[in-house]
Amino acid sequence: MQVSSQKSTASTSKPPISHPPSVSGNSISLEQEGSESIRVCVRIRPLNQREISQGNANCIEVQNPQLLTLQMKTGVRQYAFHQIFDVSTNQAEVFAETGINSLLESALEGYSCTVFAYGQTGSGKTYSMAGVEDRLGGAEYTSDETDGIIPRSISYIWQRMSSRQERYYVKSGFFEIYNEQVRDLLNPGSGVLHCRWNSKQGFFVEELMIVDCTNIDDLIAVLHEGMKNRKSGSHELNADSSRSHSILMVYFISEITSEEGHSYKRYGKMYFVDLAGSERIKETKSSGGMLNETKNINKSLFTLGKVISSLGDKKGNALKPHIPYRDSKLTMVLMDSLGGSSRAIMIACVSPASSYIEETASTLNYATRAMNIQNKPILQVDNSEYLILNLRREAQLLRLENEYLKEQLARATNGQPPLMVDIANNYSNQNNPAQDPVLQEFTFEVNKLREENAKLRESKEKAEASYHQSMIDNQSMHIKLENLEYAFVGSTSLKDEAAPKISQEYTISTLLNENANLKKRLSALQEEQAQMLFKKGEGTPMITPQEDMAQLREYNEQMQKRVEQLQARERELLADLMKLQRGKSPKPKN
Repeated sequence: MQVSSQKSTASTSKPPISHPPSVSGNSISLEQEGSESIRVCVRIRPLNQREISQGNANCIEVQNPQLLTLQMKTGVRQYAFHQIFDVSTNQAEVFAETGINSLLESALEGYSCTVFAYGQTGSGKTYSMAGVEDRLGGAEYTSDETDGIIPRSISYIWQRMSSRQERYYVKSGFFEIYNEQVRDLLNPGSGVLHCRWNSKQGFFVEELMIVDCTNIDDLIAVLHEGMKNRKSGSHELNADSSRSHSILMVYFISEITSEEGHSYKRYGKMYFVDLAGSERIKETKSSGGMLNETKNINKSLFTLGKVISSLGDKKGNALKPHIPYRDSKLTMVLMDSLGGSSRAIMIACVSPASSYIEETASTLNYATRAMNIQNKPILQVDNSEYLILNLRREAQLLRLENEYLKEQLARATNGQPPLMVDIANNYSNQNNPAQDPVLQEFTFEVNKLREENAKLRESKEKAEASYHQSMIDNQSMHIKLENLEYAFVGSTSLKDEAAPKISQEYTISTLLNENANLKKRLSALQEEQAQMLFKKGEGTPMITPQEDMAQLREYNEQMQKRVEQLQARERELLADLMKLQRGKSPKPKN
């Protein structure tokens, strides 16, 4: 794409902003369960002509795609990483096997993701991340096999967005950190920008220009413009050395329509970080302004190394170590990517030359520590719209539960419909104020279904308790009825061999016990009558002797009637006993 097209895009009348407008203060973070470590890949570049002419030997041997050995002066060191690319690996293979595809998919899903290249100067960081820098910053750019991770990711992103159901809005910004100062690569005339902090966004670049990208050419133009304006220089180790840390940011705002027809938004972002390389001043022979650049580069990379070391420390101290994020602009920007809420991939670029074995060992050591860093990926979703979606889902689940409880209650009450109470009038807007009418509507519906379900559960529990009590009472009455049948009239089931048999002695004993109990009751009543006759009150009597005699005669008559009733009952029981004995006597044989 032509440079002029990007300039027209960057020079719109919209004021510069530091983030997509719809993201500011209106999103909610949803943490996943657990955490994940940073994926670390190592890429080994081939020996260049200068190194070959100096007689440098290859000090790195790749044992397998996850294991390499480094030939040190003191011995052989072994390193293990997620993926190792040897000198024969091309750009397409690096893009396919680093795992960048998974990161881009996560960004499209609404997560923050970062891929960054780390290593000494001249180790191939910019080539791995972007490709040939002169081609990307030139007036005419065409894609070829030298394209790095960034242009390949742009093509992959647009291909995947066209095949997904969501509707996407893409925004992008590009800046660099040069001499510990932030400069906008899309608007170089804006001067030095500042890193700010707030609790919702963390560190961000204030007043950074963010442009809309409606097609793939717009995003390629952002990359082209930024690479053209990036600071670079030449020294003894690298003819085209990056003198700054560059960060390309791509924001993805996806609009999703749920099954119920409601739409909500997710906010993903992708950071492509190309770090400047660490340098030894003695080797680069820097002086003047380049010497100051080298010092600032090494300072920021030293701070980055301290952050990686602190986060990757596995000693498990009781007190958490201080993480020096604020010591450098670079670590401020990468705070979310190192030990934060982003998914991240680190590409450690190293030289196999024996003259740079110390720098290579340092890079591999930092890469090993980076594998111990744990990040907690967070999904960024629009706050109010996410609440509405959750309320819709909860209302649907409550409806299903409501139907299930109604069915269970209908079974417990033999199909009789329960009395439903209208609770709409009990709802008070003052107790649950909702500024959003849609939120208020769904909150009311959810509360109504909850109360209705609670009443259904209570009715169901009462019906089940009543049913169980009825079953217990029924079983008890059945047992009593069987005992009475066995005791007095016998049971037709006695003829069945499997039925229980009641012996004659048991029946007689039962009747005699009942007769004895009646006699005891009669004796008690008679004793009570005698006590009443001889009862004397302490002090003045409450009734006259005539009244007392009349009451005693009346009580005597009642007791006499009760005795006669008990004697009649005794005769009836004896008669029943005799009938029972005659009925069970053996029949004479013919």
